[in-house]
Amino acid sequence: MDLFLAILPIAVLVVALTVDKAPAWFAALAAFATGAVEALFAFGLSTPEIARCTMNGAATGLFPIGLVIVSALFTYGITVESGAIGEIKGGLSSLSEDRRFMALLIAWGFGNFMEGMAGFGTAVAIPCAILVGVKFDPLKAVLCCLVANTTPTAFGSVGVPTMVLASETALDLGRLTTTIALLQLLTTSLSPFLILYIVDGWRGVRECWRLALVADVAFLASWLVVAPTLGCELPDVIGGLLTMGAFAAMGNCRSMNLRRQLWAWQPFAYVVLALGCAATLPPERKISPGIVILVAATVGGLCQRLSPKRLAALAWRTVARYSPALLTICAVLALAKVMGAAGMTKTLADTLIAATGASYSAVSSVVGALAGFVTGSGTSSNVLFGALQTSVASSEAERYIFAAANVMGAGIGKMICPQSLVLGCAAAGLAGRESEVMGKAVRFFLIALGAACLATFVAARFAA
Repeated sequence: MDLFLAILPIAVLVVALTVDKAPAWFAALAAFATGAVEALFAFGLSTPEIARCTMNGAATGLFPIGLVIVSALFTYGITVESGAIGEIKGGLSSLSEDRRFMALLIAWGFGNFMEGMAGFGTAVAIPCAILVGVKFDPLKAVLCCLVANTTPTAFGSVGVPTMVLASETALDLGRLTTTIALLQLLTTSLSPFLILYIVDGWRGVRECWRLALVADVAFLASWLVVAPTLGCELPDVIGGLLTMGAFAAMGNCRSMNLRRQLWAWQPFAYVVLALGCAATLPPERKISPGIVILVAATVGGLCQRLSPKRLAALAWRTVARYSPALLTICAVLALAKVMGAAGMTKTLADTLIAATGASYSAVSSVVGALAGFVTGSGTSSNVLFGALQTSVASSEAERYIFAAANVMGAGIGKMICPQSLVLGCAAAGLAGRESEVMGKAVRFFLIALGAACLATFVAARFAA
């Protein structure tokens, strides 16, 4: 009976999202309400304790998580408000006429950069719209962006998913960041090859495998160097920039107006510079990434001749537009805190251990993928199952591996989650064809998930 009750809040979330097609914020609130009622009447958690957990979860959802998300989306909004995004699109599309080159540059390079800067669907919708704008096949454009967006999730939105995972699991953030980067090497390195296959089948892989290797080396170099040294905020951002720089060096830059491009990229450049400087500060002087991004982006907006009044109005519109997403995060965080305090998470962990035993490492990523499919968010997935994953581990090393496997699986689950499909199809002009796109994406989802399960299983064996 306890197991049924422990699963019920998550089941409510799944059914509300996938069967009832309810908005994410409504589904999250329904799941929280279910968990809170159960905690009070079935698990004996007191009303003051439920209130404390709820306030704790909601407060964490607003700060620092909500502030980082709003600030990152505000940065992107500045480039739209100033018209710079048009220059960025034009510069990217002018580098080559080869569809395979363009797919890797835009879906992989620019998409990973956007995931690192903003996340929350921007890394699917914006690159997809650019690809369709340069006469790319809409269905292939959506698939390329969905595949590309699986691996940068952990360090997306300036590292928020990893920060949240460290907070929920009480793991060292630096060690966790490094573990994530190493564990995802296999799945990350597969993505550029899958993108080539989507665009041009096996011929694309045979003829352009060197381009895929360049994409891998440029992006993974950032992960392997930046993640252990500067932390989780910048691996995607710098990796995306390095990838775009490498492809720009191989492409046709003669038609590009360098001065206009430098002007267009200003807000992003100031944010990257500011975050890099903030990462070098000692722990006692650390500044919230959200504040750093907000200040740096505002400077970039002023340099692009946006008045303080327009920037203030843009900031308000950003908060208003994404308030449902903030509400969803607060509700999911509150649910996770209540479930943990009531013992529901421990009940689920004990059941998983009994059911899988020593082979749990092989399914750890599947648990994360389920959360990613349900929530469409690496952050929410880590809140839901991060503590559960680490509680199953039998050693300190396994705690880090299973936590990393959760966010790796979450990114893969996002490939076929309803939110990503709706965003991608809307950007490509394929609204109403989400089920068709999902059917095409399933095989790439299974390939990536198989690689993730293999990586986690091997890593756990070596750690034993």
